[in-house]
Amino acid sequence: MGLFTVEQKLKWTPEYFFFTAKTRRRKGRKLKLKDKVVLVTGASGGIGEAIAQAFGREGAKVVLVSRRKEKLEAVASRIKEAHVIEADLAGAAAASGMIDETVKRYGRLDILINNAACIIVAPAEEVQPDDLLKAFRTNLIAPVLAAQAALKQFRIQGNGHIINIGSPGFMMGIPFYSPYVCSKAALSAWTRTIQAEWAGNGIHISEYFPGYIKTDSPPESRIGEVNQDFLMSEKQNFLTKIFAKPGTAESVAKDIVRLALKPRLLAHSGAGVKIGSFISNLPSFRLSIARQMAETARRKMRMED
Repeated sequence: MGLFTVEQKLKWTPEYFFFTAKTRRRKGRKLKLKDKVVLVTGASGGIGEAIAQAFGREGAKVVLVSRRKEKLEAVASRIKEAHVIEADLAGAAAASGMIDETVKRYGRLDILINNAACIIVAPAEEVQPDDLLKAFRTNLIAPVLAAQAALKQFRIQGNGHIINIGSPGFMMGIPFYSPYVCSKAALSAWTRTIQAEWAGNGIHISEYFPGYIKTDSPPESRIGEVNQDFLMSEKQNFLTKIFAKPGTAESVAKDIVRLALKPRLLAHSGAGVKIGSFISNLPSFRLSIARQMAETARRKMRMED
């Protein structure tokens, strides 16, 4: 008769060690994020919804912000502790107001995730000043005002974390998305400025580049109805395929949770996005990829006409 029972023998298998280690890590994550107050903008769909759900599963208290109250409430119904704030972040008062409401309700704010975005599709020669202003109000000014309001609370608490959802598209120069990529370039500049100015004292500022993510949020198009794939072609070159390989909102949400647990200055949604960001610094390669996207879009628009 052996020295160990069947149950004891199982404890020495690789599967046992893998399972118990994974369980411990999961419990550790839960403890770190449990009851943390996390505010997510653009939380009624797409990446924002997935992020909100992911933090909810970790035991966080999630504040969901968007213009679409009914959709927010549907998302909130699947989170144990959630609070809904209906707000149009194109309005200057909304961004700071959502921070004030969050602190009034929970007494603190631990993580601010600036995810809401205005995406306008138009040929560069037809972009209007109002298109640029609309994109900049939501994609830059709102995160700036939210971050400034959050900073005041973070200094009182002695800690806090801001995660700005950026885009590597401004580095590439994504055709027909100029209001979006211009405003995201400005957001990146702002993020890197406050990383320098606000460093230390327990305050973290992170930038996240999600790359091309398929979501259910259609862009605001000035060229007729377009889908998210209108820049993509089956015949695109190898580099374009790497850079433009679509990801999922759920994979982004997992990345953001990891970023909250271990803050970094910059994180990407995958190796392809890192490669694409590097290639964007090489003018000839960057232009080759972006030009192919522009030609694909024009061809598809002519076919639709």
